[in-house]
Amino acid sequence: MVYSIELLSGGNAHQWQEYNTHSNEGTLFHDLRWKEILEKEFDLKTKYYLVRDGREVVGICPFISQSVGFYQGLKNIPYSEYTNVILNDSFDAGQIDHLLSLFATECSFLCIDTYNPDILNNITYSNFPGENSGNMVLNLKQKPPEKIWDTLSKKTAKSIRRFDKEGFEIHELSRRSDIKQFYRYYAKNVAHIKGEILPLTFFERIWDVFSPNELRVTILVKDALCAGGALALLDPIRKTVYYEYLALNRDLPHYTPDHYLSWDLIKWAWDNDYEKVSFGRQRLDPDNPRFQIKAKFGAEHIPIHSRLVIFSKAMSTLYRLRRTLLRSS
Repeated sequence: MVYSIELLSGGNAHQWQEYNTHSNEGTLFHDLRWKEILEKEFDLKTKYYLVRDGREVVGICPFISQSVGFYQGLKNIPYSEYTNVILNDSFDAGQIDHLLSLFATECSFLCIDTYNPDILNNITYSNFPGENSGNMVLNLKQKPPEKIWDTLSKKTAKSIRRFDKEGFEIHELSRRSDIKQFYRYYAKNVAHIKGEILPLTFFERIWDVFSPNELRVTILVKDALCAGGALALLDPIRKTVYYEYLALNRDLPHYTPDHYLSWDLIKWAWDNDYEKVSFGRQRLDPDNPRFQIKAKFGAEHIPIHSRLVIFSKAMSTLYRLRRTLLRSS
């Protein structure tokens, strides 16, 4: 096996798309349409590579360029729940150093995410583990809605029923202009939790780029009162729903619309023959309230194995020194 890397171009873009479409690990976040959204909205310098064994494509690697002082490197794509490199089953994990050496000629460091720990265990370059993170995924074949409902606490079940009893309804948005109503409560919710508020144009680009059967945006309303909403990306090929963005009306006391919205999406996914619901990236911390909410609705933590690989000896020395100083402070 002689591996090589090839920068994404107009001439090989169709091969990237084909590989992503047919790979078990492929996602909408590896789709080149998502790359287009990131580039146009955030002015990112993306660098996407195909991995080849001879002429055959055996992997895809999505990165962005990043500068740290005098050093240039490759970092995982931001604003994306799935950032992993995708290597097929034929890839020889023992050859990971050879593959990395091809990147070492172009950069001083590289961040890599993978679901296969064997790949990282074979790295001999200076490397450091990333955060203990993963994707929270509900497998509906193992946990159908009725099974999830039976495990919910009486308090949670009551909070969900309350919206039905009080006449709230789910409305699926069908017009681009309706995104503004969803965005209003999205922005308020993110501001409340002191997160990064993504611009309205980002959501409008998602609406423009993805087809109606790949996107579901809902609001929970009663007459003119909006309790919140949810935006999900849909992958009919892999039968996966990605629960991406939550909107909440924080001015409604004693209501928990996030519970209702999660339950609604689970039921919708089941009724439309989807098999998985991804609740997004999450650190492995069972004491974290967000982790607990996702686990409450049946999601399990799928670990993502992360490494910072440093090719430059000088940068590796500086990085080790910085880690030592931070631990001692």
